[in-house]
Amino acid sequence: MELKQMKIGAGIAAFRKAKGLTQEQLAAMLGVSAPAVSKWETDNSYPDITLLCPLARALGTNVDTLLQFQETLSDQEVVEQINAILQSAMQQGCLEAEARLQELLRRYPGCTPLQFNAAAAYDTFRMFSPDADTDTLQQWKERKKALLEEIRASGSAAYWQSATMQLASLSISEGKLEQGADLLRELPEHAGDPTTIWALYYLKKDQPEEALKRIQKRLYQLVHQVQTCLVALMNPKLLPQAQQLMKICHIYRAVAQAFGLADMSDAPMMEAYLRMGETEKAADCFARYVDIAVGPVTYPDEALFSPGLTYQKLEGVQATTQSMRQLLLKTIREDPAYRPLFAYPVFTAALEKLKASV
Repeated sequence: MELKQMKIGAGIAAFRKAKGLTQEQLAAMLGVSAPAVSKWETDNSYPDITLLCPLARALGTNVDTLLQFQETLSDQEVVEQINAILQSAMQQGCLEAEARLQELLRRYPGCTPLQFNAAAAYDTFRMFSPDADTDTLQQWKERKKALLEEIRASGSAAYWQSATMQLASLSISEGKLEQGADLLRELPEHAGDPTTIWALYYLKKDQPEEALKRIQKRLYQLVHQVQTCLVALMNPKLLPQAQQLMKICHIYRAVAQAFGLADMSDAPMMEAYLRMGETEKAADCFARYVDIAVGPVTYPDEALFSPGLTYQKLEGVQATTQSMRQLLLKTIREDPAYRPLFAYPVFTAALEKLKASV
């Protein structure tokens, strides 16, 4: 990042005050004017590069600290930065959010936790942008793959296995079946879960909150995996009978409600009722789904997942993005399969609510 893009004024002022120096005294030490120091501290101008070392010495620090340089980010800082980027994606659009993500990756090129979370962010961008053009979607996919390859090359034990699985999934989805299979064969067949052992470790150290965080994070991961498997089972090629799909939908709903997670089961449930010819129930499902889609974001049950999960609750943010709701509205209006539902007032009222939200 160029010096002129950095906000270092507050840091200069803080170090100066900590040393008990006035702006005039600091200026005299560096051979500049007091107004020049004032402009530095308000980010209206920046020190000449030749002054950085003398300035750092005068303030009792080093250039890296003065320029707020960090070689890496802590896990907590990564979560906070990525959450902020995803929130901006919902509010300001994914293209701007992706630019922020790229800048963050340039600032911390060797931070594996950041690379891992950034790869996941690209999936969120795709979900938030169902109407994105083909070139943008392909670019996001390639950047995600590049991040996963970097993680594999780093050899990080914490992230290597997940990166390998994701790359295998991408290869198979692109039709590169044997390449994906080769990646899957690299994975250990019997990988144990050390969560409970870590919990015991922290309990023995009299750190019950750390033990709690470990268990809560792992619980959330496992619940998410269960939901992912249930969604995969909704594929008609796996369970072609509508009654089978309906059972999976009810299980998905029970899991979501039990753990305080977003319940989107009414969408596949509507499809199941349509296949069964029960159009009135399908219309009711659509109405409930719209209520959730235009409603507020659902956050995990704090009683189960806090303090293990860290997130910032936002007021006034809807559960789905505007582009996702636009795509849903377009699909419902244009797909002949949904024509029978227009006969029900509950369906048309929900459709109007969906239209008003976009």
